[in-house]
Amino acid sequence: METCQKHIKVIEPECDIRQKMSISNIMRHAQQMGSDHLEQFGLDYNQMVRDGMVFLVAKQLITIHRRPSFGEKLLLTTIPRKPKGAQFIRDTLFETEDGERLIDVSIAWLLADPQTHKILRPSMFDVYGLEMFPNDGESITRYRIQRPDSTGVTHLRQVRFSDLDYNGHMNNAIYAEVVMDALPAETAMEKEPVSFGILFQKEAKFGQVIHLEVCPREEGGYYIGGRVAGERCFEAEILFC
Repeated sequence: METCQKHIKVIEPECDIRQKMSISNIMRHAQQMGSDHLEQFGLDYNQMVRDGMVFLVAKQLITIHRRPSFGEKLLLTTIPRKPKGAQFIRDTLFETEDGERLIDVSIAWLLADPQTHKILRPSMFDVYGLEMFPNDGESITRYRIQRPDSTGVTHLRQVRFSDLDYNGHMNNAIYAEVVMDALPAETAMEKEPVSFGILFQKEAKFGQVIHLEVCPREEGGYYIGGRVAGERCFEAEILFC
């Protein structure tokens, strides 16, 4: 399988108060690049559902060298890598048209049943016969988030209809918005993120309430953990420059 590239222009609705592409929209573009790539081989979401499988995001790590600003023209490149264990790996690069490296996104996906969301064996995807790039030093499968010892501040966030995607749960990009909303206002509005990582552990569905814990890290940034019905839903960490 070859890489897939796409030219985009950063538009107003994708930007935050600082006129830069928000983390949630970085995540949306990275997710869409995976879908665009598979569609080049006639393999869209509907076809996969008919075949009894979908991809769900398990974890994601975003490294930000510089966030693109409103009006910038970018080149996005996505690279599928061979599975490691149950995790399918896809890296997506955001660059300017002049070749400046802006953002690196690495995502680990799980193959799942579209109805039950039960995890499926990666070998089931072999039916499509698609080649992938080797895992040369990728680190997303080993990525972990550790809760700091600091005392956390708690918030509540109910899952709303507009949070849901076609898999029937809160879309992965919405979690970035939940995280940003839970941070101290001066941090969210004045500091520039350089890294955002998130691990998804349990689906959040319509009407459920996510109990959020926000803890500052000694080295800077914040840990954000979420629980649904007493079980861990997600863990995230965000660092700033």
